[in-house]
Amino acid sequence: MPMRSPSAKPRCGAWSIPKRNQGKRAALAAGFRRARGSVLVTIDSDSVIEPGTLAAMAGPFRDAKVGAVAGKVAAFNRDRGWLPRMLHVRYILSFDFQRSVQSTYGTVYCCPGALAAYRAQIVHKVLDTWLDQRFLGARCTFGEDRALTNAILAEGYDSVYQGSAVVHTLVPETYSKLCKMYLRWDRSYVREEIRFARIVWSRPAIPMLLCVLEKTVTNLRYPVAWLAFVLLATRVISNPISLLRVLVAIGIGASFYMLYYLYSERSARFVYGILYAYFAFFALWWIFPYALLTVRARSWMTR
Repeated sequence: MPMRSPSAKPRCGAWSIPKRNQGKRAALAAGFRRARGSVLVTIDSDSVIEPGTLAAMAGPFRDAKVGAVAGKVAAFNRDRGWLPRMLHVRYILSFDFQRSVQSTYGTVYCCPGALAAYRAQIVHKVLDTWLDQRFLGARCTFGEDRALTNAILAEGYDSVYQGSAVVHTLVPETYSKLCKMYLRWDRSYVREEIRFARIVWSRPAIPMLLCVLEKTVTNLRYPVAWLAFVLLATRVISNPISLLRVLVAIGIGASFYMLYYLYSERSARFVYGILYAYFAFFALWWIFPYALLTVRARSWMTR
């Protein structure tokens, strides 16, 4: 999208790509090459933006250091069952809390495909490398949003969060679809974390230190959580009553986390955030280890 006055009449158009389906990354690349604006915005096909969102996404690019902007993602189908309700709370926390913090030091790690904006001149510079990205010899098909954010950070630009730009996207309504989505996310997470471990040292001093601290704490949670899970399983076998203590601890920990959601949204839906903590502990514990073991997989698992 070009930078223009908000009162200017927008020019909209659509075109088809006369080729066989080559995947989302190739489709985005085709769109990027055809676009003529100074800011490129991506929106998932199953998503709806709120009025004023495009103008809000363009705003941060007034700062010449900004290369990418992440929008706020909410669940469009949040009233379609307990799973979408839980995911809606998780999305709000992921964006309004986590990405807001990351934005303070100009390093939002992933500008989501559901709603992201990029400075066109940087995208065109990294486009071919991003399109042909490979990991462990396999061509990268998903995680294109995190990969493009990494590419822009590697060029020395900042990535920020714009909470006033809101998109409502469809989220999984079944356990199997949720697992497939998380497997894609975690596989690309592993790949791009390895890549970011090289990029981080080129960041300015303060953002670099904050990134190293945040990433160390974040990534330590996986081995710590797995060790705790094994110890818990061993303890429960010998003393089943100890499971009750763990359940109480999970609830208390999640409640503290939900205080931010309650403050931000003023909604009783925070209860679903507490339920999600239990759901993740018992039903999603296997996702990351399996994603780590199958990190070279390329399928989106949607067909």
